[in-house]
Amino acid sequence: MKIKYCLPIIKNSKEEVLQEILQNLERYDFFEVWVDYIENIDEKFVQNLKEQFREKLIVVFRRQNLEELKMSKDERLKIISILKNSRALLDLDIFGQKEELDHIKNNRQEVKTIVSYHNYKETPDDSKLKEIIDTMKIHDPAIFKIATKCNSPKDALRLMGLFLAMKEEGVKGIVLGMGKFGIITRIFGTMWGNEMIFAPKNVAESSAPGQLTKKHLETIFRVLEK
Repeated sequence: MKIKYCLPIIKNSKEEVLQEILQNLERYDFFEVWVDYIENIDEKFVQNLKEQFREKLIVVFRRQNLEELKMSKDERLKIISILKNSRALLDLDIFGQKEELDHIKNNRQEVKTIVSYHNYKETPDDSKLKEIIDTMKIHDPAIFKIATKCNSPKDALRLMGLFLAMKEEGVKGIVLGMGKFGIITRIFGTMWGNEMIFAPKNVAESSAPGQLTKKHLETIFRVLEK
């Protein structure tokens, strides 16, 4: 079982972001950089990240809990332009960042995207989740991502059912539950083929509720593989 670990990076300075990646380059397969938190971010910095880390780089415009972005639309579109024809991934929320997704589609830009859906309150019913997936398909993502709050064990089971259905269709996906009831999805979703698992170095640096650290996950998978 090949597990692809992704380190979420929410830092305020360019120096901290770069240091975090370089110190963990051999331990992680991907680095998810939340660029809206970086002070004085510029095009040159994004260009350097793209060229230096290539397919290991994931750029995220979002803020935690879907808070309002500080970065202007023009700044975001410039970053999208930098990522054209690169191996880096750009994570865009299907509803919160529809404008950026439409810009890529309408201008036929070759940008590798993770088209994502985030719900920090609940897991919608199955018909709504299917509708969301169908809406994502319009944008032809490299990876589909669903991350919702699990308010019960049944929510977690429904997410895993959705993920297995996506796998049967040959869809590359990441399906994760947030909160204590969603933890199980991070374990079995990874074992069953999630494209990556978000694994901070410690709980304090989590980017979403219910994330397990890389050390925790490695211990769990080591036991389950015996």
